[in-house]
Amino acid sequence: MRTTIDVPVHIRQKLSQEASSRNLKGFSKIIIEALEKYFHSKSNDRKSIVERLKGSMSLTEHTKALKDLQEGRSKWRT
Repeated sequence: MRTTIDVPVHIRQKLSQEASSRNLKGFSKIIIEALEKYFHSKSNDRKSIVERLKGSMSLTEHTKALKDLQEGRSKWRT
């Protein structure tokens, strides 16, 4: 799939240098690697946050928060 993104000149220059050092004609492989690393890192960050929060709410707080969340979601527009 093709898409267009605006990249600042200094980043495009670094992409060109990296592609050249890898004997690549384009930037796709480099950008895919960077995005996969970014999203994997974000996923791990979320998991570690959740792990640290375990046990930080009482059952009553959890029940109320869940009820509020479900109520809010029922009002979302789709």
